[in-house]
Amino acid sequence: MVKAKYIKDHVTGYGKDLSRATRNKFDISNQLIVKAALGDEKSLTQIADMGKLGERLILVMPTIKQHLNSYIQGNTQYNQALAEIYREGGKGALAIDKASSDLTLENTKFNNLIEEYKVRLFASLEAEEDRHNSQMDAIELQAWVDTQMKEIDYKVQMENISNKPFVAQLKADEDYETKKIQHILEHGSESDLSLIPRKQYITNPLRKLWEDIRDLFN
Repeated sequence: MVKAKYIKDHVTGYGKDLSRATRNKFDISNQLIVKAALGDEKSLTQIADMGKLGERLILVMPTIKQHLNSYIQGNTQYNQALAEIYREGGKGALAIDKASSDLTLENTKFNNLIEEYKVRLFASLEAEEDRHNSQMDAIELQAWVDTQMKEIDYKVQMENISNKPFVAQLKADEDYETKKIQHILEHGSESDLSLIPRKQYITNPLRKLWEDIRDLFN
C-alpha cells in the first residue's frame, strides 16, 4: 500500500490563505485529497458524492434560477403596477377636486376683478397723464444734455487731433536729445550734430490750425 509520506506537497505552503479558504467554503483539504489518493473508501465516497452533487447543480441551477427570477420579476412588476395605478388614481382624484375648487375661486375672482378694473381705470388714466408729462420733461432735458455733451466731445476730439503734432514734437525732441547725447559720448570732440536728423512736426500751417481751433472753442 502506498504511504502518505511519499506524496510531496510543494505548493500549499505558498498559498496557505487560499488553502484555508477552500477548506472553509468547500470542505476540500489536502487531507481529504491524500486519503482519497491512497484509496480511503470514505474519502473516495465523499469526493464522488461531491462531484455528483456539483454536476446536478450545474445541470439544474440555470433552470431553477430562470424560473425563480421570472417569479420574482413577475410579482415585482405586478405590485409595481398596482402601486402606480393607485398612485395615479389618487393624483387624479385630487386633481379633480382641486380643479372644482379652483374654478369656484376663479369665478369669484372674475367678478371682483371686473369691479376693481373699473375703479383702477380712472386712477390709471390720471396717473398716465402725469407720467406722460413727466416723461416729456425728461426727454427734453435728456436731449439738451446730449447736445451739450456732443459739443464737448467734438471740442475734445478736435483738440486731440490738433495736438497730435505738438505731442509728436515732444517725443521727437526727446529722441533727438537722446541720440545727441549718445552721439557725443561715442564721438567726443569729433561729434557732428548735423548728422543727426531732427523731426519738425510743428510747421506754420499746423500752428495756425492749432491756434484757430483754440480761438474757436475759447
